[in-house]
Amino acid sequence: MCADEQVLNAVASQPALATLAEGMQTAGFRITERKQFGREQNAWYNALTVQNKSDKTVFLMSGDVVTGGNQDRVIAYDDAIPPGTIKNIDVFCVEAGRSSYYDPEAPETEKQIAAFRGYYNVASPHVRKAVHQGNQQGVWKAVDKITEANDASSDTKTYAALETENAHKARREAYLNFFEGKMDALPNAVGVVAVCNGKVIGVDIFSQPALFRNQYKALLHGYTAEAVVAGNETNTSNDQAAREAFKQVAWLAQSNPDAEDIVGKFSINGAWVHLFRNNCT
Repeated sequence: MCADEQVLNAVASQPALATLAEGMQTAGFRITERKQFGREQNAWYNALTVQNKSDKTVFLMSGDVVTGGNQDRVIAYDDAIPPGTIKNIDVFCVEAGRSSYYDPEAPETEKQIAAFRGYYNVASPHVRKAVHQGNQQGVWKAVDKITEANDASSDTKTYAALETENAHKARREAYLNFFEGKMDALPNAVGVVAVCNGKVIGVDIFSQPALFRNQYKALLHGYTAEAVVAGNETNTSNDQAAREAFKQVAWLAQSNPDAEDIVGKFSINGAWVHLFRNNCT
C-alpha cells in the first residue's frame, strides 16, 4: 500500500527513524539486561535497558526480537528512543530454556554488562498477538507453536531456532527471495496486508516510507514463519477481507478507539507512526 501526498505532508515533521536492526549496528546504541542505569544487579526478566548515545532516533517495534543477554526477548510495545536517552523497556522472553549469559566463555566483565549482540527479525503474528495481549505464558505457547510447525525446536526453546537449516527454512527463504525488491518501484509504499490461504494474517502500516522499507524484510520473515503454520490449503484470496482489514487499521490514524486484542497504534507527539493488526487465529 502507498501513501498519498497529503499523508506524507502530514508526517513530514516527524524525526527520521532508524529500525532496531539498524540501531543494533550503530556505535553508541546498546541493549542490556535491565540494570537501573547500570547500578542494579538484580535480574529482571520482563524489562531491558536501552542506551542510545548515537545521533539517531531508534524505533523499537512490538515484535522485534533481540538475541543474546541472559535469554532472547521480544519487544513488548512500540517505542522511539531519541539520542542521548537511557530507558527501561518492557519485553517478553522468547527463549524459555535459558536464564544465563549466552556466551558462557565470556569474561566476567562482559557477563555483568549482559549486552544483546543480535537482532532477529519481527516475530510471527501468533507471537506478536500474544505479546499484544501481555501474557508471558501465551508468548511461550506461541513460540512453541511456530517453532514446532517450522521443525525448529531447540534445547533452549528459542524463537531464533527458526535459523535451523531444514526444508521449512528453505521454503521461507524462497518466499523472501520472491519478495526481494518488490517495493523498489513504489517509493511511497508504507505498508502491507499479509494474506495466507485466503485469510488476512496481519496488517502493518508505517507513516514513513523509509521506515517501512527498512523494516520490510524483517516483517516478511515473521509472516513467512506464520505461513508454515497455516499449512498448504489452496483457498482463493479474499480481496474483500483484505480491504476491510486495511480500512480497520487505517481508521486508527484518524481516531483513538478502545484497543482491541488484534489492533494497535503508536504515535510520537500526537502523530501516528505505526498501525498494525495481528489477525492470526
